[in-house]
Amino acid sequence: MHPPEPGLRFPNQAAATGHGEVELTIEQLCNLDGAPAFVRRGQDVEDALDRLHGHCRRIRAEMLGMVHLRLRQWAAVATGPDDWADRFDAPVAPLWGLTQPPAEADWADRPGAPRRRRAAARDLVASVDRFNRRWARHVEGLNLDPINALIEGYNRYYLIEKELMMGSSRLASRLFRVHPVLRVEHVFDRHPLLPALRARA
Repeated sequence: MHPPEPGLRFPNQAAATGHGEVELTIEQLCNLDGAPAFVRRGQDVEDALDRLHGHCRRIRAEMLGMVHLRLRQWAAVATGPDDWADRFDAPVAPLWGLTQPPAEADWADRPGAPRRRRAAARDLVASVDRFNRRWARHVEGLNLDPINALIEGYNRYYLIEKELMMGSSRLASRLFRVHPVLRVEHVFDRHPLLPALRARA
């Protein structure tokens, strides 16, 4: 949420600077019991975003199961990533990077029979379309309000709470950046839809 900042000095603790003060970074403050409010705010936003993206990665991977199967079926009738022009209107190879299947493509030694290639292409197109519909519906149905409430609190109070502790608005504002409100398109940026495929007649 925030990059490393100059240490905050806390008196009445074991000497670390030679002057009876301890110098702590923001990262170290995050590990203290009763961390300052502004530190907790940043950590709360980070934790909420981590949970959201973890949820999205898990659900997206589950929804991609059938796409992985159809990719394997296509690889069984194609000789490599460049073998697609007779069946699709665009390359299929980018799907492997976007779907992260559990294994690399096991390409065939020779092209499959036209009927098998046509069926495999049709099934892959249908699977990609079905995934995109389901994934779009899931992401658009996410409730982002609780995270955005945390972000709003962070943007509004972080500097105030930090300045109260540091006693300096200049030091408190150093390296601070307003956190953007989370929107659906931001979720799609991290967990994208798949490029639409069209099978050639």
